[in-house]
Amino acid sequence: MTTTTGQRRANLPGHLQYYLQHGLNPVRYEMGDTERHLERRGSLYRCLGILPRMFRGARVLEIAPGTGQNSLYPASQQPRELVLVEPNPAGIRDIRQLYAQPGISPVQPRLIESTFQDFQTDERFDVVVCENWLGHSKEERQLLRKLGTLVAPDGMLAITTVAPIGVLSNVLRKALTARVDEPDAPFSRRTEILVQAFGPHLATIPAMTRSATDWVHDNVMNPAYFGIILTIPMAHEDLGRDFDFLSSSPNFATDWRWFKALHGEERDFNGHFLGEYYANSHNFLDYRNILPRRDPETNRDLEALCWELIEDATSLEDAFYHKTGPTAPWRQSLLTHLQAALANLSDLPAALSDPLREFADLFDRESITPADIANMRHFGGFFGRETVYVSLQARTES
Repeated sequence: MTTTTGQRRANLPGHLQYYLQHGLNPVRYEMGDTERHLERRGSLYRCLGILPRMFRGARVLEIAPGTGQNSLYPASQQPRELVLVEPNPAGIRDIRQLYAQPGISPVQPRLIESTFQDFQTDERFDVVVCENWLGHSKEERQLLRKLGTLVAPDGMLAITTVAPIGVLSNVLRKALTARVDEPDAPFSRRTEILVQAFGPHLATIPAMTRSATDWVHDNVMNPAYFGIILTIPMAHEDLGRDFDFLSSSPNFATDWRWFKALHGEERDFNGHFLGEYYANSHNFLDYRNILPRRDPETNRDLEALCWELIEDATSLEDAFYHKTGPTAPWRQSLLTHLQAALANLSDLPAALSDPLREFADLFDRESITPADIANMRHFGGFFGRETVYVSLQARTES
């Protein structure tokens, strides 16, 4: 039986379908200075406890490398083998162009043009990397478990997770998008509207490495955005039997336990890591603030409220774009859950609540313009620590 392009796309993750539909690869960095880029990536891996020597002479696999820019760092450490698995034709083009530059890398990767679903190998790798790709659907969590099977004993796995509290600021931007977007307009016109609205917000972020256009395409315009929320507890549920959490970026977990006590059941690195996550997860809300530890149960409640807000924004988006029903009930539900979140945050500094109150005031208006969004005084600079990189070490096979 012949499989059509449409049928093939229907079996792909939603964000990949979206990229293919519009010919996008909106994950490219404005890299400029290659040495600075390599320093950034080296700093990331240092935070994750993956030091340069771990790449040298190693077998390295990266799934969904996008532009290939991030793979330049492990390539610069001269691994024995560097395998890149990428299904997006735009990404494949960018990777080839990148590595064709003279002197860009001491090694050339083996580029496999395949979805991860179709990728098969008997090889096990010393370091496996997968960034900003796997989400929380049943199918994608199965792929996360598959990813784990590709790591050699004692090898390292580096993945990205998303904190529901950290993603709240952009969930609310998605809700604002459903107030000002023009769904029937050309893609270029919609891009223009949303860059006008959110470009000034992005301009507040120091060291921003993506253009406003790419950010808009990959976040507020991406219909699969809400599917990316793979959390640290989910990663533990899927990988915790075979892996131990090592570190994260941002690095929120401290361990004051005496090493001599860490044997047998007392090792429990994963349990300790999860405890630190819940004691510190309020610090994912706004990247500009670092606060003392908080009651873990209060943060669990806050995370649950953020999931409610994610559901509200998802339903609002469905009603707006797919005409599944009126938008008013979901707008009201979102505001109700936001008020509950504000009550949860009442013990924390007002600087955390002011952006949410400003959002609520604007969102409750009968009509909103892109200029209204662009000019938000408190909410404009409000971005969370959304993406949390984590490293995990595969346990030695007994």
